Amino acid sequence: MKSHHKTLSLLLGVIPAAVLALATPMFAAQEAAPAAAAAPTYTDEQKASLKALDAELARFDAMLERDDDVQHKATVKAFLDAFKDRRDAMNKVAFDQGKYDEIRFDINVEYQRLAMWLAAPITPPPAKKDAKKEAKK
Repeated sequence: MKSHHKTLSLLLGVIPAAVLALATPMFAAQEAAPAAAAAPTYTDEQKASLKALDAELARFDAMLERDDDVQHKATVKAFLDAFKDRRDAMNKVAFDQGKYDEIRFDINVEYQRLAMWLAAPITPPPAKKDAKKEAKK
């Protein structure tokens, strides 16, 4: 008899949690639908910021084309694609200055890394030793 009470109380405890788990996505989808339908409006300053972000991504993409190392280029291309995805997600919602600053910082860091990768070495190559001078020693 006691085992039936334990089973019944356990079942009664699980049912509300299951109903809540099933209902939450439905309510979230209903609330998200109107928000997604309305296009966000931006101020002139925000529009200029987003335009500058697009220009930075285009500049990054142009520099990446100069990379002739296939593996390195693929790795950096993955970063660039992720930045573009973040930019697209940002364009679907209200402007968030914090997210904008984060993506700009991340783009600048990766752009500088790519520029350093593509730059000529700072130190000169080792000097070739003359074979005749080596023979005299």
